[in-house]
Amino acid sequence: PLAAAVEILEQVSIRPADRAAIVGDGKLAILVARVLANTGVKLTVVGKHPEKLARFQAPGVETVLLKRLSLEPQDVVVEASGKPDGWELAVSLLRPRGTLILKSTYHTNLTTNPAKLVIDEITVVGSRCGRFEPALRLLAAGKISVDDLITAEFPLTKGLQAFEKAREPGALKVLLRAAE
Repeated sequence: PLAAAVEILEQVSIRPADRAAIVGDGKLAILVARVLANTGVKLTVVGKHPEKLARFQAPGVETVLLKRLSLEPQDVVVEASGKPDGWELAVSLLRPRGTLILKSTYHTNLTTNPAKLVIDEITVVGSRCGRFEPALRLLAAGKISVDDLITAEFPLTKGLQAFEKAREPGALKVLLRAAE
């Protein structure tokens, strides 16, 4: 997942002077926020859950609840909500000639009127996976921390319990290790 977040920087030039937003407050959004915060960009994370938004506390990262949303038009918006209404919100947050980075894949059909994309000349960038090397370099250099995203660790012999833990609300990452 960190490699997928870093892929954004491989695809799009984000400058410190840009205004950027992330739509979504889940696991991938956390990693995207940590990666983008390293660019010096003014970053706002928009989410629905106060307890999830609390995980985004980092220098240069602001959070806002969707129901209290009031943002000036953004240069870059990353849609990482996983929900079709996240697409609509992300498009609405962009300035003319802004860039929408689409991380979500939807389980239902997305119905949208592309008029705003055309009229405002919005660039849409599909962004899925990324190369491991840039993500590993960030981890090795200590520029990105992921330790706080590990909810629990289990030995491989307790794999079923690990899967149960991973299904719990609020669980982020559950690790399996080879030995006790």
